[in-house]
Amino acid sequence: MQTEDAVKLTKELIQIESTNPGAGEQQVAEYLKHQIEPVLPENGRLLLHEEEEGRPVLLAELEGESPEELVLICHMDTVPIADGWTKDPLAAEEEAGRIYGRGACDMKSGLAAATAAFLSAAQQIRYSGKKPARTLKLIGTMDEEGDMKGAETAIRLGWVRRDSLVMDTEPTDGEIQTAHKGRYWFQYTIHGKAAHASRPQDGADAIAGMAYAICGIRERIEKLEADAFLGRTTAVFGTVRGGIHPYQVPAECTVTIDIRAVPPAGQEDLVRILREAAEEAEEKTGRELTCSIRPTGARPWIPHREDARMLQLLKAAVKKATGRQPAVQPFPGYTDTAVIAGILDNRNTLSYGPGSLAQAHKPDEYVRIEEIERCFRVYQELI
Repeated sequence: MQTEDAVKLTKELIQIESTNPGAGEQQVAEYLKHQIEPVLPENGRLLLHEEEEGRPVLLAELEGESPEELVLICHMDTVPIADGWTKDPLAAEEEAGRIYGRGACDMKSGLAAATAAFLSAAQQIRYSGKKPARTLKLIGTMDEEGDMKGAETAIRLGWVRRDSLVMDTEPTDGEIQTAHKGRYWFQYTIHGKAAHASRPQDGADAIAGMAYAICGIRERIEKLEADAFLGRTTAVFGTVRGGIHPYQVPAECTVTIDIRAVPPAGQEDLVRILREAAEEAEEKTGRELTCSIRPTGARPWIPHREDARMLQLLKAAVKKATGRQPAVQPFPGYTDTAVIAGILDNRNTLSYGPGSLAQAHKPDEYVRIEEIERCFRVYQELI
């Protein structure tokens, strides 16, 4: 396989819709199966497992001489297409060295480059009859753009282990990205008391209480200890809903909160902050208010490990393939490898892939062809 094969695979994958929610991953999985099956050597295997109907996870494996295994894990889904495109989101248009389309950088190009590198290794094994030094696995996951059920399924099926060397191919701007802030989601409700708007003294304004609570949460989050590598904990209030009538004191107000936490803060610390902010809101409004807190998602922070074997191997591969020493930074979001690190306490997980996260999830998403070619060379060197 050559760099042009990785580019061709990128275009063909973009042309297969795999939106989540939407079309799902079935057609991408079938496409990958069609590409991989003809080149698998005798010691290879290819598995598709449907965790949900029409939403498979995929494993392609080349058995190695040693028990050590290198896992390239890539998600097959994309976010929905939405409005605002000036390009055809499923046409994989090429212009000025860029390929446009939904999933171009997140992460059809990374999936394509990893698949091309896997196919190249499989072909070499078929011709030589010699096993690789370590087992090589390519895993395609579903639902990464949702609840990350695909990575959890791969763990449950034993496709990835605590001692696996694991890399995902998310867009990383040419950097190696190794650590993740914790991702904690809450539905947070302030409960007050309804009354006629002309007699606010008879009620307890839940929206006013929420305004104070939000300010209190932000102030407390800003005071949390920063991490030298990951930076500071942040909070975003994504939605707000309250009241039922313009002339009534609102009895309830609910917000959704996305908190990206750094060590040492965990879920218990964040719940305490939410409760303290509600108590402060009650004091400032002078009305009886209560709060309810419903966690809707919890993923732990993953620290940076400078001495990780996977990090050293990838640094060497990048330096040899590109001639440059790569920068090492935290990943700003949460990935399949972070799920693996959090559940299995795997200390050899990281991200390295073509494109920029700044382009992901946007209209006219694109990836530069030179980045696909660079990552393909790095993956070959790593393998």
